[in-house]
Amino acid sequence: MHGSHVAGSARPESDLDVAAWWPSDPPAPWDVPLPDGVDLLVLNGAPLELAGRVALHGALLFDDDPPARVAWQAQTRLVYLDEEDRQRALDRIFFEGRASGRSSDRD
Repeated sequence: MHGSHVAGSARPESDLDVAAWWPSDPPAPWDVPLPDGVDLLVLNGAPLELAGRVALHGALLFDDDPPARVAWQAQTRLVYLDEEDRQRALDRIFFEGRASGRSSDRD
């Protein structure tokens, strides 16, 4: 589980964000039957920014292969934390450019 419910910032109308990893051939999120109000993030191939936050801050609900989960979680955390400073610097440059009216399309 990840998102606002884990962070403690959920509102009554907030959906429940669940992430799952498959050992092979992951389904599309919309092909997994879930109750209304539950959103699925398929971790296989998820962007590093999302997968890294799940690996760092997610709350484990179910684990049918602890060695595989630990390997995925450790590797994802390492890569995410290695890239975090660089990504924040790029975000800062982007938002400063937007605030000053510069755009990469015009530079």
